[in-house]
Amino acid sequence: HCDGVSSNVRISASPPDHAIAVRVARACADRSVRMQSVAEDEKAGSHGTCSVVIVYCGVGCLLVATYVWGVATLLEKHGTAMQLWGRIGDPGNEELLLTYYVSIIAATIGFFPSLGYALAIAPRLPKRTVNLICGSFLGFYVTELFWMPMCVAYIEQPRAAVYVTIRLQLVASGSCVLLWAWAKFFAVPAHIAQEVSPCLRVSGLLGTFVFALHCAILDATIWPPLFR
Repeated sequence: HCDGVSSNVRISASPPDHAIAVRVARACADRSVRMQSVAEDEKAGSHGTCSVVIVYCGVGCLLVATYVWGVATLLEKHGTAMQLWGRIGDPGNEELLLTYYVSIIAATIGFFPSLGYALAIAPRLPKRTVNLICGSFLGFYVTELFWMPMCVAYIEQPRAAVYVTIRLQLVASGSCVLLWAWAKFFAVPAHIAQEVSPCLRVSGLLGTFVFALHCAILDATIWPPLFR
């Protein structure tokens, strides 16, 4: 509206009115510069990149370390880690076990384009969106850190309290990963998503979907009753 006002004033302005029109135009220009500056300040920049690297990779490595520790502990004590599958590993459940294997591989592969997409959009996103994406994924990781130690404890000495805690932990982890996936799909402004190459954008979102689906459905819903 400022441009329209200033042009109309210039058309019919007398000399004193011309000075007013110039001041109005300058005020509009100054406001535009301030708004652009605020928009630039809201961009996450390096904060976004660092947040993605720390959460996706740093905390993610800690989670993988708990898996390695748990499997190694069970192998040392029992010579196998198949107890982690519960009844999924029983005869007659071969198709379900195969489904898990395929889903785990797909989720693992999907993590990497999801990471690449996050790295591509993070510096351009508002800080609050980066905090939502990384905060929800951090919540997933932190709650998931307790899964393997609790599973090993339950295998060694089955107790109802430990099992209930595992289920609650999986509900929390599943909720966090669903929030993370929602944020990646719906909280990212369209114009920022469009700046990423179509290949990376599609593969990143697909990887996010597969990862969240595995964790929220197979891990948090189907696996618990069969582990007991």
